[in-house]
Amino acid sequence: MLSKIDLTQGGITGTLLRFTLPMIIGSLLQQCYNIADTLIVGQCIGSGALAAVGSAYTLMVFLTSILLGLSMGSGTVFSLQYGAGRTDSLRRSIYVSALLIGTVTLILNIAVFVWI
Repeated sequence: MLSKIDLTQGGITGTLLRFTLPMIIGSLLQQCYNIADTLIVGQCIGSGALAAVGSAYTLMVFLTSILLGLSMGSGTVFSLQYGAGRTDSLRRSIYVSALLIGTVTLILNIAVFVWI
């Protein structure tokens, strides 16, 4: 069973490490994927394909960063409203956030496919 942890009590170092370690591990795994992708494409397909993978990676990081930023910002609003006990505002915020992020995702996808 999950134990409840009060993040407002105690030192900040342990709490920050609990949140940052999964992100650091995820970034390292993503970097390992990129290294493997570069090795496989560079060795098997050639330099032209490797250049295409490199340029596509930059675009993917850009698009992912926009969506992650929107999601993390929404999470902050959700946390504030949940902590204040305003469940009606929380539901409305979740709906508006899902609508905004979905709309931005759709617009970005259409833009990418148009200019591909």
